Amino acid sequence: MTDERPSPSSKAASSPTTEAEIAAEKTTEKSPATPLQCLNGSAVAAALAWVAYSITKKVGANFAAHPFESTNYIAVNISVAVRTLIAGLFAMATAVFALTALGIFGLGIQTLLKQRNGDASAS
Repeated sequence: MTDERPSPSSKAASSPTTEAEIAAEKTTEKSPATPLQCLNGSAVAAALAWVAYSITKKVGANFAAHPFESTNYIAVNISVAVRTLIAGLFAMATAVFALTALGIFGLGIQTLLKQRNGDASAS
């Protein structure tokens, strides 16, 4: 049986060892967002919010059209809990995506205003 643990030298080879390598890793930052990227991201988030809202409406209408009928008290309570959980999940998804769309749209406006004012730190 051979011991197949990695040696300390192989571990050091994969991580940066010199200051130049560390500085090179730090300078590979992403470029700041452009107003067009923000508009695209906002449109995607708004579309997902609209889809989630449509599903929320359909789920609510389906639950209203098909009430759960049972004489068992525990079964009725479980049904109400599951229906509330499902409706709440889609309503929460709607809110999250809608607020995300608004936030990204606001970021796009802020970025556009900074570019127009000639602010050098428009990140």
